[in-house]
Amino acid sequence: MNKLLWLVASSLTLAGCGGGGGGGSSGSNAVSESPVISVASDFETTEYNAQYGLGKIKASDIYADGYSGSGVIVGVIDSGVDIDHPDLVNNIASGGCDYVDGSSSCSDTDASPSSQGTFMSHGTHVAGIIAGMKNNTGMHGVAYNAKILPLRAGNSAGSITYTAVDSSIDRAISKGAKVINASFGGSSIPNTTAQKWLLAHNNDIVTVHAAGNNGGSNPILGAQLPYHNGYTALSSTLIAVVATNSSNTIASYSNRCGIAKNWCMAAPGDNIYSTVAVNDSNYSGNYGTMSGTSMADPHVSGAIAVLRSKWPSKSASQVVSILYDTATDIGATGIDVIYGRGLLNLDNALYAQGTLSISLASGNSYSLDGSVLHMASNLSGLLNNSLSMTIFDKYQRDYSYDLNQIILPQSELTLSDELSYKNSASTADMNGLILEVNAADDAFKIQTKLNNMNVRLGQNTNFDQLLSSADDNIQGLSEQYSLSKNEYLSSVKFAKSIGVSKSGVALGVSSGYTDRSQEHSVKGVNLSISPVNHKNLSLTMQLSHLEEEDTFLSNYFSGAYKTGQAKTNIISLVAKSKLANKVDFIYQHAQGVTQVDSVQNSVVENISSLKSQSYSATLVKKDSYIKDDMIFASIKQPLQITQGNMTFNMAQGLNSDDSVIFEDKQVSLSSKALKNEMTLGYSAKYTQNGQLVMLVNRVNKFDAISQSENQFMIKINQKF
Repeated sequence: MNKLLWLVASSLTLAGCGGGGGGGSSGSNAVSESPVISVASDFETTEYNAQYGLGKIKASDIYADGYSGSGVIVGVIDSGVDIDHPDLVNNIASGGCDYVDGSSSCSDTDASPSSQGTFMSHGTHVAGIIAGMKNNTGMHGVAYNAKILPLRAGNSAGSITYTAVDSSIDRAISKGAKVINASFGGSSIPNTTAQKWLLAHNNDIVTVHAAGNNGGSNPILGAQLPYHNGYTALSSTLIAVVATNSSNTIASYSNRCGIAKNWCMAAPGDNIYSTVAVNDSNYSGNYGTMSGTSMADPHVSGAIAVLRSKWPSKSASQVVSILYDTATDIGATGIDVIYGRGLLNLDNALYAQGTLSISLASGNSYSLDGSVLHMASNLSGLLNNSLSMTIFDKYQRDYSYDLNQIILPQSELTLSDELSYKNSASTADMNGLILEVNAADDAFKIQTKLNNMNVRLGQNTNFDQLLSSADDNIQGLSEQYSLSKNEYLSSVKFAKSIGVSKSGVALGVSSGYTDRSQEHSVKGVNLSISPVNHKNLSLTMQLSHLEEEDTFLSNYFSGAYKTGQAKTNIISLVAKSKLANKVDFIYQHAQGVTQVDSVQNSVVENISSLKSQSYSATLVKKDSYIKDDMIFASIKQPLQITQGNMTFNMAQGLNSDDSVIFEDKQVSLSSKALKNEMTLGYSAKYTQNGQLVMLVNRVNKFDAISQSENQFMIKINQKF
């Protein structure tokens, strides 16, 4: 018989606590594994605080997320586990074995310690740190809904055999353990046992090894196996664990990480309160306090169980890497010979690491940061949908994400913009050639007659403004208050345009951009016909066509949500009627149908035909108080999508083989929140160089809840 050391520094203060009842994954007080709406502090109970190590590794956050080890089996190779302990009984997996009193073929499945001795409660204490039940009694484990597979390989006197260890590893593999806790070790290890640890590695099992309690510069042999030839592969799934005290500093008795620093980390191991065998004469109750790397080890085993419960598709090496990358750096900066990768931090391990990405069914992916829905006001219907998608971190862990968080509403002209608006254009008439220049925007318009045909040219202008009549503009106000504004054509900004007209027929073509940064191109053509043009009534019908390169109705979806070319056909009607002397009524109505091409490698799988519309009605009275002043009242509905759907092919989690689950989700783009704007305004040129403008706006949104906003502006422009 080879005698190995159970890695307990000492048996300290005993706690005489009575037994507990119920709990665990099958008890009446079981905590559901399904995510619930809670916060970390909800789990920081008396039971939680009784085992201070839970607070040191910041376990409560992952509990609040709904995970605590359910579905994961942890093999505990030790001196036996009291399988009837009231704080463990519901968390004992079937299939345990006693290789001390039984045979290698497992003739004894009761792995409880069978005799008194210094180490009688060692395995029970370790098991409690891993998976003590959450039942408002005593303490609870790191993974309080995991299952312990008890594998008795040593006796209560502290003797353990390698043959029993070998059989225990085989048993853990056959029973589906995802973690094996090894709170034991010695100065030598036979090749057969080392090969068994490799076998566990090849079966996707994380093995967690205590570093030893000699106060040495390197861990004991079992924890440093990856350092030796033939076993380097173990560095990705074997974790060596050193012990820290309540101050997060290395315990005096703990071996250091040393040569194992790349696969070593720290966890609380000093004065740890946990379960003990109920019939152990060394203790007066069901709980006691122990210290050692044996107690640090199960903190890490429990953390592995929790992570493998939350992300069951992740491999052993992936989960180990997550623990390393999220550990709290203590001691010397970076990986060091004392603490290795740092102090176990289960809170950090919960959160996404690295660049977040959106996966596509094609196998490609895009960064989350580069995928934004730049939404114009006409697409407000998208906000009526509550959509969640799955995003992934650098370990391909899945996280639920609210699609609304990547929606970026485009800025719109507001009353503040109107207040600062100043018409800096200057106009010159050179023998019938009218030139209007706006140096601030590097823009100009030219109007002339050629062979009895009116010709207009524009550079860096708005397409709608090039085609509209000067009479449609209100002095002192920007184009957003134009009396017959066509919201479709006005989306062509910073355009190069040309328009020709004759005898009530006009044709215009334009090439510009849908955005102020001039990144998204659009081309347009417009045919206007005025069949009625009398003194008191005029009617103009417009047929327009717009082609947007990578936007639709000025909406730009980037990255994973990109869309293709969009083509919009629009029909609009403008009616102007003279109701009385210097009293005019102007009505404008436009409707459009948009076809949007889908593209490869996009979450947006399809967009149906989109129907949209806008209208405005304005009453104007001129020369009311002084010459050329204007009182106007208007009601308008800005451009809105009234019908149409978008289909997203979105990631919705992971399969057990780590492949991504995709689902089609169709959302309505129609505007449920009808919107209109009512304006009462007055404009007057009170001196040759002075302009007074007053506006009162009321913006109404009608949805489940009606919302209104009132706005008021007085602006005086004076040229000196």
